[in-house]
Amino acid sequence: MTETRSGVALDPYTASPVLKTQINITLEDDFPYEMFKEDFSVNATNISNPEYFRPMNVIAVYDELRILTAMFGGAWTGDYTIDIRHRAYGLVDTRGLTFIVGSNVTSISPQQGSKYGGTLVTITGNNFGTVPTDNPVQISTLGGVGSVDCYVQTINPEQITCRVDATEKDMDTEAKMITFLKTSEEALCVPNDTCTWTYKEPEAILESRELAFDAASQQWQLSIVGYGFSGTPELYIGG
Repeated sequence: MTETRSGVALDPYTASPVLKTQINITLEDDFPYEMFKEDFSVNATNISNPEYFRPMNVIAVYDELRILTAMFGGAWTGDYTIDIRHRAYGLVDTRGLTFIVGSNVTSISPQQGSKYGGTLVTITGNNFGTVPTDNPVQISTLGGVGSVDCYVQTINPEQITCRVDATEKDMDTEAKMITFLKTSEEALCVPNDTCTWTYKEPEAILESRELAFDAASQQWQLSIVGYGFSGTPELYIGG
């Protein structure tokens, strides 16, 4: 994802508010000085509040490619200008170049599940993390009070899967599935109703279960009796 304005390119041009991200900045081919990292300073300045800015540490330069690499350490969600200063050249022209800080949820599937838990949900968006603690997920009806966990199973920068915990909520209760950015912010739902969640009557009903030791195989066997099962059921013991 590259953004180019005034001959300067950012790759990527968007980042998470809470995760460190390497940003490659490509200058114009005719930049008149040999490039050394100690000659550059880079800031990301909030467009809505110019008094809020975040310095970006220049960690490498590639003179032959006119590329400098800076480390972005996170900031409030919003749109930012990128200010590049060279010790001899002064300010580099970056007019019109916007750096977007934020994380969006663009789809949740499914958007309903059983109050007894177990529904596997796929959350699609951008600027997620790579470990479960980067993006905890909860289903909320009254803010933080009585929220239900959706335990993260897999995660990458564009997709999270999580499994919904059981709850005492009533059927048809409407809620919001919240994807947190660590513990400081929430990912934005685009559009807002993308993150709605409803508890529904389960399609499958468990009537009984029996655990018995099978002498022939020398293994314990768990038998499940019920109805409404479809596909290949998955069994989870203890969460």
